[in-house]
Amino acid sequence: MKGVYLIGYIETKEGRLLESPSSIKSAVLSICNSIGLNIVGSKYHVFGSTNGVTYCFILSQSHFVVHTWPEESRVFFDIFTCNEDLDEKKCINLLEREFKGSAKDVKKVEYR
Repeated sequence: MKGVYLIGYIETKEGRLLESPSSIKSAVLSICNSIGLNIVGSKYHVFGSTNGVTYCFILSQSHFVVHTWPEESRVFFDIFTCNEDLDEKKCINLLEREFKGSAKDVKKVEYR
């Protein structure tokens, strides 16, 4: 198996964006379309006390998961793909653009 695993978070000033499943879905769709990842299914859960969202996207290449903490102005991401051509810098730039913030503590693991 070969693959790329990216984890980290985006610090944003757009906390309200992180409470909206439709905004999160739109952002992830845009990112996936731009970097060649194919979404085949999705499911989300909204946490009542904080309005945080966990949104799981099943990819034909694996998964893309987003966990939001609006009260902390952070969105954590967990992306695994067997798409060896994934341009992680482009992916991070798109995450920053879509969630209007700066990437922090990004880790990349490559499986060969």
